[in-house]
Amino acid sequence: MPNAHAGNNGQINPAQFQKLKTVGRWALKIVLAILSIILLLIITFAAINWKDEALTPEAQVFLRDQQYQVPDAQNGFYIMEAMRAPLGSDLLKTGIENVKAEHALYQKDKAAYESLPHPQFKGEYVSFSWNNNRCEKTIQNCVKLDLAKRVELSPQIAANQVLTERYTLMRTMGNYEEHLIPSFAARIPAYISVTHAIDLLLTQASFDIADGKADTGLQLLESNNAYLRLILKNSSSLISKMVLQAAIRKQARTVSELVVVYPALLEQYAERISSLVRPMAEEEKTLKRAFLYEARVQANFSQNLLASFALIKDNPGNAPWPLNLLGEQTFQPNATSNMAAKNGSLIIAAAENPSVDASYTKNRLISLHQELSGNGISYYLNSAYNPVGKILMQIAVPDDARIGSYIDKSRDTDAYLRLVSLQVDILRKKIANADRPAYLASAPPALRNPYDGSAMSWDGKTGQLKFTGYENSGNNLDRGKLNIVVLD
Repeated sequence: MPNAHAGNNGQINPAQFQKLKTVGRWALKIVLAILSIILLLIITFAAINWKDEALTPEAQVFLRDQQYQVPDAQNGFYIMEAMRAPLGSDLLKTGIENVKAEHALYQKDKAAYESLPHPQFKGEYVSFSWNNNRCEKTIQNCVKLDLAKRVELSPQIAANQVLTERYTLMRTMGNYEEHLIPSFAARIPAYISVTHAIDLLLTQASFDIADGKADTGLQLLESNNAYLRLILKNSSSLISKMVLQAAIRKQARTVSELVVVYPALLEQYAERISSLVRPMAEEEKTLKRAFLYEARVQANFSQNLLASFALIKDNPGNAPWPLNLLGEQTFQPNATSNMAAKNGSLIIAAAENPSVDASYTKNRLISLHQELSGNGISYYLNSAYNPVGKILMQIAVPDDARIGSYIDKSRDTDAYLRLVSLQVDILRKKIANADRPAYLASAPPALRNPYDGSAMSWDGKTGQLKFTGYENSGNNLDRGKLNIVVLD
């Protein structure tokens, strides 16, 4: 078929040719304009990110190496770190050597520590077999369940005698201070061994009391309680705070169930039992030190990131985004560390709110990211500078919900201890059912709902004290938010 736009001789019509030239010129102009805009944006983007910020005094504080106060010879942290060392080991010496070797590895090359596999400590580790987990998946009274399973559990206790001895040694050290490396790659301390040892201790204490050796059983519980509260006071990470608060709550549940099974305990040992379940002191429940450590990790990570990336970016299979090409050039280590420090300080300030009204804390956390990023046009201007750092901070920093969750878990634990304290007081004073609502209504602030200051709830039909927390807990009878303490 003849070309509809060609003349009789097959030539393009001059008018059409001129039209095509015009279209071509406009297309070229558009392409050049787009390329110019892209080039201008790149130049602007590069100009905005031409220079890193100076480290703020706040960030410099977060980047300083931690100064330790507790003498090595008194630090139970080293015993925990050597809990699974070979039989016959000097646990203190082994723990010190392992921890200090890890710190030396970090100080030698922080970038390599962040990005490369760490050498594993060699040795024939002791394997413990204790697996009772004290009613983790049952709503029964744990003390009664242990007694019912005594024939099965007694050989397990004997088989795990080394674990018992090592946890006893840890408690006799007199102090506790965590030596944690400020890195996402840092090894998690051996909390699992301690939680198993505590579980073992609670079962043994229950058996001692059942055998009429109440003083021996209470001494075990008192030793554990004192050291748990010391660790809670001195622990430095969110994971340790959560693990140890769960442990002190588990002990409080044991005490709560013991006084139900053996009411005579309160006749002779009321003061000692009340002391075991006293609510957490502010220094035991505060998350300030934990949030401080998290901020130190983020600030140090920012300083080492480019060097760490250089070690691994050529490895096959490693996706280089976002630190590649333009992204690598627009990452500002100091600006990111400054942001991590400011972020951390705001979180610490919000978490330290002393008010019983949790809404203030929640609202303060919701406004946190707005303070860091700005509003309206300032948000977009801020996003152009150090975009990779901002992306990484969004990933690394807990969001408002998670930060609030940590705070709520701490308050829920304290609320449970308040419930058990009320239980013990009601039983020792022999307060009648009909008088219990009035007693709860007149309870002091330290034994009321830690969120709003209201009285704890009494269910006369079930004979239970109740408190609905903000977080689900495996320690609750329903494994949900409802905290229950049985009186009758």
